[in-house]
Amino acid sequence: MFFRAVLFILFTGTVVGRAYAAGLWLVLPTENQAIFENAPERFYMYVDRLVDGKIEQALGGGLYGFTRTPVRIGGTVVYTQFHEGADIRPLRRDARGEPLDPVTAPADGRVVHVSNAPGNSNYGRYAVVEHTLQGAPYYTLYAHLAAITVACGDTVRQGDTIGRIGHTGTGTNTPRAHLHYEFCLMLNRNFVGWFKKNHPKTPDTHGIFNGMNLAGLDPIGLTRAVRADPALTVTNYIRGQTPLFRLILNDTPRFDLIRLYPWLTEGAVEPRPTAWAVTFSNQFIPMRAEGRAARVAAPAIEWLGPATPALSYQSRKLINGTPEKPALTQAGQRWINLLTFPE
Repeated sequence: MFFRAVLFILFTGTVVGRAYAAGLWLVLPTENQAIFENAPERFYMYVDRLVDGKIEQALGGGLYGFTRTPVRIGGTVVYTQFHEGADIRPLRRDARGEPLDPVTAPADGRVVHVSNAPGNSNYGRYAVVEHTLQGAPYYTLYAHLAAITVACGDTVRQGDTIGRIGHTGTGTNTPRAHLHYEFCLMLNRNFVGWFKKNHPKTPDTHGIFNGMNLAGLDPIGLTRAVRADPALTVTNYIRGQTPLFRLILNDTPRFDLIRLYPWLTEGAVEPRPTAWAVTFSNQFIPMRAEGRAARVAAPAIEWLGPATPALSYQSRKLINGTPEKPALTQAGQRWINLLTFPE
């Protein structure tokens, strides 16, 4: 009986997760803790990356941020694809190389989306958990799962098992099996209408929990910060980021972002603004929203980041031009349309 109980604990990670989580509201979603042992090579899963015509197993490709699709500009390599999550290695595999590690809830929450059809998304088989923190909703996403052991509507406590690491979805295989883990804000609860308008021929299988509608902040950076200060709030973590640009757009009753995250407008001096200036960080997360009395003829950008590399490389191709005269690209216009839909 004791031996079977030990096997259960090792497989589910439930007791281990909860014991480790004492005093912390956010922990890592797997047993792999190597990132806290100064061993990123044992924590992140590599990506097969083409650099200067050669394929390399790039450890950095599994990190959050600009880590993929390198472009050489003069003597500098610039990574142009933004990875919104962290790819975490499994610790244990069976004789066939299949991962055995359970995926567990990093914080208390409620399961709001389960996609058990691997072909319905680049994420493969994935689940989303909603966490209400300081009165606002945040979402953790777990992708490429081999199995999901929860259902929509389930309440989970920190350390409860959600599924098992796998290699479902695009760009994965058995050697590269990993958990793609995100910690997100939602962009717009009206996403379903936007998706139908902009992708009329594509079935909508994920509703508002489509990855396009979830803006991922650095999940490992946030977990490290909570580990250092258990009283840290998500709001304060976001406000400590580096500003990249400011978006100015008119207020509408359906500008959902500031309704979802009312802390964005804390301290706003304009009581009934007709426009908003929303500052976004270099993680593409909204940091604050300042009310403005004057309406604008069209959405505009104020660039706050460095001048190099080119603005398009720094902004995920949402913005081009110069720091003095930034301009929204077509991709930027579509992104604003998502933020403000329905117009």
